[in-house]
Amino acid sequence: MKVLLIRPPHDHMITTNVPKSVDTETGMYPPLGLLYVAAGLKAWTDAHVELLDTPALHLDQKGIAERIAQTRPDIVGIQAMTFTLIDAIAAVRSAKSACPGAHVSLGGPHVNLYPEETLSIEGVDSLVLGEGERPFAEMVNAFSRGADIANVQGVAVMRNGKPSTTEARALEENLDSLPQPARDLIDSSLYWSVLAKRNPITTAMTSRGCPMKCIFCDRPHLGKTFRYRSALSVVDEMEDCVKRGIRELFLYDDTFTIKRERIFEIRDEIKRRGLNVQWDIRARANNLDTEVVKSMKEAGVARIHIGVESGSPRILKIMKKGITIEQAHNAFELCRKFGIISLAYFMLGNPTETRDDIDMTMQFIRKCNADYAHISITTPFPGTELYCMGLEQGLFERDYWRDFAANPDENFQPPAWTENFTQEQLEGMRQQAYRAFYSRPSRLARQILAIRSFKELWTKARVGARLLFSK
Repeated sequence: MKVLLIRPPHDHMITTNVPKSVDTETGMYPPLGLLYVAAGLKAWTDAHVELLDTPALHLDQKGIAERIAQTRPDIVGIQAMTFTLIDAIAAVRSAKSACPGAHVSLGGPHVNLYPEETLSIEGVDSLVLGEGERPFAEMVNAFSRGADIANVQGVAVMRNGKPSTTEARALEENLDSLPQPARDLIDSSLYWSVLAKRNPITTAMTSRGCPMKCIFCDRPHLGKTFRYRSALSVVDEMEDCVKRGIRELFLYDDTFTIKRERIFEIRDEIKRRGLNVQWDIRARANNLDTEVVKSMKEAGVARIHIGVESGSPRILKIMKKGITIEQAHNAFELCRKFGIISLAYFMLGNPTETRDDIDMTMQFIRKCNADYAHISITTPFPGTELYCMGLEQGLFERDYWRDFAANPDENFQPPAWTENFTQEQLEGMRQQAYRAFYSRPSRLARQILAIRSFKELWTKARVGARLLFSK
């Protein structure tokens, strides 16, 4: 049994109201979800597994078809995210064209939100719902036995023109029981980040699920319960990455700092092994205090991504962010104190937001003392409370995300939350905010002093110029 896993190209990626340079110039990151699925296949099946990361390999659909024709897989698994759906569908067509007998299965966030619409796409034979490691492996084993995959829990198929799904599979409770991502299937040298001091880089997850209630965020296949790996499991993976020549890790946990004691356990295990590794986390401002930030610095944390979203206390409450402006300010000060690079995330054009609210955000962006700022226009994503609010309030005339899922159009552009401002006004304010933040003399001087190579200087200068002078 041959299985080929594919990350589709990003040729027709839906833009999400951030500057194009943020989407295209920040780096190339490994397909972590597919690496986990591949590891499950290697551990729990007899299948021969290959992984095709088309963005990293710069493959177009013709190149994908050629690789599929060479491999002749029995099963093709394709990652499907709403923002790359056009390219995922093109990959389905390439698979069916190059290898008509192959079974094509899709998995990822999009199929969990819109299973019926996805199954209706020509060439899609099945979906893997929820966390994909175990159901995909069980589906492959069912194929090997000649059994009906419709009986595999977590797999959806079409039967008599209607979707047939089994009972939803429970979320994985013991994350330590999952095999480490199959990084042997990719060329680690292909992956880099504009933020990294040392390349190549990789991605990793030490936990899944987020218990917070922010109305703009939703990852339904990971749940709202915080599940985490042990310190030993986390550091084992870090050590394996170092042995592979990987220089930095970018952790994709929604919020790394939920369980305080685990932070100290990971630090102690890294120090016990004498492991020289740099890594990067996402954290909530209200989870960061002196002891936590100091411990993470000792453990090799180089960067902390902090979602602030707004400088207006009123808007933070509406967005159910669960932090205060004071906590956010303190978090950036602690990063500065302990020499950790900080990245601040903001959104403009939130529900009920006025010009006064945006002015407060603009002021905080300038004064927060972060090293980097990511400023987007609030866009309601599918499945979020924010999107449901827009539909209920009549801000959107129709369920446009479901319409897109049913009839994907490469010209589709998701609208922003334009309750009080037009798209053009929001774009102008976003550009104003970027210029105010990145053109500060103190920040420019700090960044220049921190640069260690001409390549780093050139990359950051190019990205900075695009942020400052493009929409």
